[in-house]
Amino acid sequence: MVIFDCDGVLVDSEVLLTNVHVTQLRKLGLNITHAELTERFLGVTDRAMHAALEADLGAPFPDDYDREVKAELRRRGARELHAVPGAAAALRRVHGPCCVASSSAQAELEFKLDATGLAPYFSGNVFSADVVAAGKPAPDIFLYAACAMRVAPAECLVIEDSVNGVKAAVAAGMDVIGFTGASHLTPAYGDRLLAAGAHAAVGDFGSLTRLVPERFVQLD
Repeated sequence: MVIFDCDGVLVDSEVLLTNVHVTQLRKLGLNITHAELTERFLGVTDRAMHAALEADLGAPFPDDYDREVKAELRRRGARELHAVPGAAAALRRVHGPCCVASSSAQAELEFKLDATGLAPYFSGNVFSADVVAAGKPAPDIFLYAACAMRVAPAECLVIEDSVNGVKAAVAAGMDVIGFTGASHLTPAYGDRLLAAGAHAAVGDFGSLTRLVPERFVQLD
C-alpha cells in the first residue's frame, strides 16, 4: 500500500497555510517569520503547533483563531490551491490500495483534496491525525491508516515531505521516500529527509514513479 501525506506532497498548500497563519499570528502580536513557522512546524498537527505558539505568546489564542484561519483558507483556497504537478498522473499509476494520512484536520483534508480534484483517487480513505493520540513524529497516524486499510506496516510505502513525517513512518516500520516537489521546499531539503530515515528523496512525481517498486506502481 502507498500512503501519501497531503500538504506538500499531493496538494501544494504549505505556502498558503504558512501565509495565513503568519498573518493571523501577527494580529495577535506574535511576529514569526514564514521560514521559522515552516522550520518548527512542518508536518505537525495544528494542536501541537497551537500549544507551542501559545507558550510563545504567553496567553491562549482567542476563541475565534481557528475559525478565522479556516475561513481564510477556504476563501483563498478556492483559487490558490493546486495539486502538486504530476500528482494526478502518478495516482493513476498506483495499483493496489492507497490512502492519505496527514496531520491536517479531517475537514480541511477533504476540502483540499476536493478542491484539487484528487479526492476520487482515494475512495474516502483519508485519515487525519485528529483521530490518534499523538501526531507526527509519533507513528500513530500511519499505524492507524495501515490498520484501517488492513495492510501490515511492513507492506506500506510512505511518501512524505517533512522530517517529522519521515520519522513517523520509520517509527511505524514502513519504507518512506522523501518528496521535495512542492513550492515550499528546495531540493536541498532532501538531505534532511534522508538524514531522518528516508531511503530516497525525489523532487518530482516523475522521479518518484520511476523509483517506487513495481509492486506499488505500474511502470511503463
